[in-house]
Amino acid sequence: MRLSLWAVFCLGLAASAALGQSGEEIIARVQKRLSSYKTFSARFEKQFYWAVLDKYRSREGRLYLRRPNRFRIELEGGDVVVADGKAIWSYVVHNGQVVVSPYEEQIKTPWEVFFDYTERYVPMAVEESELRGRPCYLLVMAPENEASVVEQMRVWVDPRGWLLLQVEQREANGNRTAYVLRDHRTNKRIADEVFSFAVPEGVEVVDRREPPVE
Repeated sequence: MRLSLWAVFCLGLAASAALGQSGEEIIARVQKRLSSYKTFSARFEKQFYWAVLDKYRSREGRLYLRRPNRFRIELEGGDVVVADGKAIWSYVVHNGQVVVSPYEEQIKTPWEVFFDYTERYVPMAVEESELRGRPCYLLVMAPENEASVVEQMRVWVDPRGWLLLQVEQREANGNRTAYVLRDHRTNKRIADEVFSFAVPEGVEVVDRREPPVE
């Protein structure tokens, strides 16, 4: 993780405390744990609530990471995104198409994306909370930009393993988007085959990589 992502956290959380655990200490522990991961996998659920329609929608999936540049995201229904260290393969079943893009160093892993929003949000409070019967810390953050449609970000962290449990984005119009993670596995062996992609028969391939120089 880049230090700049955590600098914003620490600035706002240093003065907060939850049962004697300051925000700065919480973030330092999470940062240390993240830096120790060579592999990571978890199941996740993306939840979305439309306030104007009063409707919920959710989709489940699985995430695999292996540092420094391999990941796989599987979604129910068969959609998948795979980074093999050289390219990113994105397959959407409904489209019947695989898009191959170059893997460049500035592309962040999905785990880093979960935290990237912290560059745009200021932590306001740290609270002791409970999530699905599991004691945790709740970090409450507000956007730096007052014109942002996002009103608040809420992040739940497990103090036992310093794992990310849930991220929730709340908009001013009442819409909410949440990512819920479970079945965390850290530093466990993940087979090489997980980070490779075989194009299904009959599926169109759109290759956006530059052709090799002859």
